[in-house]
Amino acid sequence: MKFSVKQKAIAAVCIVALSYVLLNVATRFMNAGFGPFTQVYLRIGLGLMLTALFFMKEIHPAKFLKTGTRDWLLLLLMGTAGYGLAVDFITLGILHTKLLNVSVITATTPLFVFLFTIFMLRKKIRYSLLFYLILSFYGVYVIATKSFLAAISNFGIGDLYVLFFAMGLGAYILGRKFLSKHLNNSEITLIVLVIAFVCSLITALIFGEQLSASGFFNSAALFGLILAGMLILVATKLQNFGFDKLDSVVGSQIMLLQIVVAPVLGFVLYKETILPVEFAGAALVVIGVWAYIRQAKD
Repeated sequence: MKFSVKQKAIAAVCIVALSYVLLNVATRFMNAGFGPFTQVYLRIGLGLMLTALFFMKEIHPAKFLKTGTRDWLLLLLMGTAGYGLAVDFITLGILHTKLLNVSVITATTPLFVFLFTIFMLRKKIRYSLLFYLILSFYGVYVIATKSFLAAISNFGIGDLYVLFFAMGLGAYILGRKFLSKHLNNSEITLIVLVIAFVCSLITALIFGEQLSASGFFNSAALFGLILAGMLILVATKLQNFGFDKLDSVVGSQIMLLQIVVAPVLGFVLYKETILPVEFAGAALVVIGVWAYIRQAKD
C-alpha cells in the first residue's frame, strides 16, 4: 500500500508528538543522576552522534560552505532559541509541573506562530483568531493558577517554563518553513543539533553545573539518557520532514495528540491526577487552538 507525501508527513508528526511525551518521561528518569542543564546537552549530544551515524550517507559537508547567510541565520535561530534554550526550559518545566500541563501548554505553539507572523512578517490581524488566542492563553492561566480568577502571582513556575518552550518551538517551526531547499533534512538536523549542543553546554557552564560520572552508573538516569538520545534522533528528523511538507499550523494541530497520551502516562507512572479546574483549563486551550487551526491560513 502506497502513501502520499502528505500522509507520510502526518504520520511523521504523530510520531513526533508521541516522542515528545516520552521525552518528558526520559527527562524525569535522567533527573536521578544529572542536573537539568547537564542532562540537556547529554541528550542532545547523544542525539547528534546517532544522527551522524545513521544518516551519514545523506550528509554532505561540502554543501555547508555553500549555504547562504540567510539560511545560516535561520539555522542559528532554530538551534538556539528554537532548540537549545527551548529544551532547557521544557526540562525545567517537566521537573516542576504535571505531564498534562506540559502537553497542554506546549499545544499553544501554533498561537505563538500566529503572533510571530504578525510582528515579524507584518501580517494583518484577524480578530476572530485573536479571540481564540486569548481564549487559549486564558486556559493556560487557569491550568497554571488552578483557579479561574487567581492573581497572576499564583502562576506556577513550571508552567511558565513550558510557555517559554512553546515560544521557542514556534520560532523553530517558522525558521524551518523559511529555510531554502539547499540543505536536506538530515543536514538540517545535524546542524541544528550541533548548535543546540553548544548552546545547552554553555548554559550548563554559566549555571555552574558539573558533570558527575556517578550519573552514568545510575540505572534510571542511564536508561533515560539512552531513551532520550533515540527519541531526539527520531523526533528531530521526522519534525524537519513533517513540518516541511505540512502547513505550520496543521502540523502544530497534530501535536495536540500529546494531550491524550500525557495524562495517561502521568497517572500510570507518577500518580498525577487532574483537578476539575485543570480539566476546564485544558478544554479551553484545546477549543481555542482547534478553532484557530480551522480558520487560520499558513
